[in-house]
Amino acid sequence: MSATTSDALRRALIDRAVDGLVDEVVALRRDLHTHPEVGHAEHRTTALVVDRLERAGLVAKVLPVGTGAWCDVLPAGFDYADGLVGLRADIDALPIPERTGLDFASVVPGVAHACGHDVHTSVLLGVGLVLARLRDAGLLTRGVRLIFQPAEETNPGGAVDAIEGGVLGDVTEIYALHCDPRTDTGRLALKVGPITSAVDQVVVTLTGTGGHTSRPHLTQDVVGALGALATTMQLLLSRRVDPRSGVSLIWGRVQAGSVANAIPSAGEIEGTLRALDVAGWTQAKALVPELVAQVVAPFGVEVEVAVQDGVPPAVNHVRGVRRLTRAAEEMLGPAGVTATEQSLGGEDFSWMLQQVPGALARLGVRPVGATSCPDIHQPNFVVDEGCIPVGLKVLAGVATSAERPGI
Repeated sequence: MSATTSDALRRALIDRAVDGLVDEVVALRRDLHTHPEVGHAEHRTTALVVDRLERAGLVAKVLPVGTGAWCDVLPAGFDYADGLVGLRADIDALPIPERTGLDFASVVPGVAHACGHDVHTSVLLGVGLVLARLRDAGLLTRGVRLIFQPAEETNPGGAVDAIEGGVLGDVTEIYALHCDPRTDTGRLALKVGPITSAVDQVVVTLTGTGGHTSRPHLTQDVVGALGALATTMQLLLSRRVDPRSGVSLIWGRVQAGSVANAIPSAGEIEGTLRALDVAGWTQAKALVPELVAQVVAPFGVEVEVAVQDGVPPAVNHVRGVRRLTRAAEEMLGPAGVTATEQSLGGEDFSWMLQQVPGALARLGVRPVGATSCPDIHQPNFVVDEGCIPVGLKVLAGVATSAERPGI
């Protein structure tokens, strides 16, 4: 059988398998969406994934941290020396309420799949079922590792736990998808090089004597110091770090006091520090404590700064983008691939890309023809479920296609 004929048969079988499985995968996605679990607590999600893979005749192993799993789908006579293609999905939800009005909305108070991880998980689970059918038909020629990773929304991310659990052993290339409300359903968005950014969490705690607002000169004005931090830190960082690094310090929480006429004795401000490149990230992390101390010095408050390490930028390898592009064009057609820009969002898949070449692609979830779509990490985030067969086909395609010279 020629390579061209084999490729055509492989693609045709993937198409047929996806068509036969898409309803089940959509139902799985809705079940996961209804029962979201936050990082390191994804016990039901893990059990669902393991059970379905095992019913397909595959062997799944739970990660040593207790949630998350991995599973190898292997052709007959496979030799691990040939290396595995890794496919990764994140399985955790966010600790925010859902306000979508969906029939299958979250039943867990204050927890929602507002980042699309339910889509990522169900798609990868469906890919495992597709690959099992290819294996049974004798058309699976490469070994594939499915990685269901917990706790992506934590710092420094559950990818670290998965790596320590051995999921990258024998993996020679790795790929992942992430829902993108800025890209139309039916398309995959790709970029060579950094596609996400470095992210750290910053918490500043200020303390003073507190006192009556009628006598501010006898206290340390914690609230005034917090206000100074909120309004000046971004400006100062922009004058100390090369602006091409795109450093951004945005505050998301300020907490101090309980009444109008009392200056509190303590307060906190918390936010995220982001950067487009590692050099700017490293410099900004070192500068934040110094600049915070300088800003609040005139207020006479005591200061404690905690910069919690997050994730580096996710850097797509040229070869990985070529492979994903080819798979998307083969399975979706030339119009199925588009370009994207680097975002200031963080993604712990970056830790895996530091060790194994590959790529992260953005999976379009915006209904075709829509001018807007609710953003990720918002209570009203929704996806067009037409993205599910797209993800199934592309990941199955890249996992089973052979690399060709010049491709």
